[in-house]
Amino acid sequence: YSIALRVYGCAVIEDTWHYFLHRLLHHRRLYKYVHKVHHTYQAPFGMTAEYAHPIETIVLGAGFFIGILLFTNHFILLWAWVIFRLMETIDVHSGYELPLNPMHLLPFYGGVRFHDFHHMNFNGNYSSSFTWWDKLFGTDQQYNDYYQKLEDSVATKKTK
Repeated sequence: YSIALRVYGCAVIEDTWHYFLHRLLHHRRLYKYVHKVHHTYQAPFGMTAEYAHPIETIVLGAGFFIGILLFTNHFILLWAWVIFRLMETIDVHSGYELPLNPMHLLPFYGGVRFHDFHHMNFNGNYSSSFTWWDKLFGTDQQYNDYYQKLEDSVATKKTK
């Protein structure tokens, strides 16, 4: 349990770092020079997760290490965090919402649809793993509106 809680702590810290700096990278004065490289693919797949400008890799990647510095006291935790983070990154860039995905056991986990919408829309859904920062600051509103329209459309077709 200790390792799981520490990895979750690392994920919360990294997600917070990622949300605010990722949102900053979408600023009109920065986007075209740095973050646009990562958005080359509107329909991402696993390997595109790591396709980014070197500055973005350094800036967003720094968040990965904050939790390690605070929580790590053994190499096992370091490896557990690396494995979790790689699984999460590849998962949200895979393009497949798997029904039995163990990542969905995590509270507030965004998942594939949440991140795919970010690549399709370019605005909103800035967090890396969880949805709470986007909910708190309303940067998931376009996502919520989009999926509400889809659900309404499906419901209308079923009633006809």
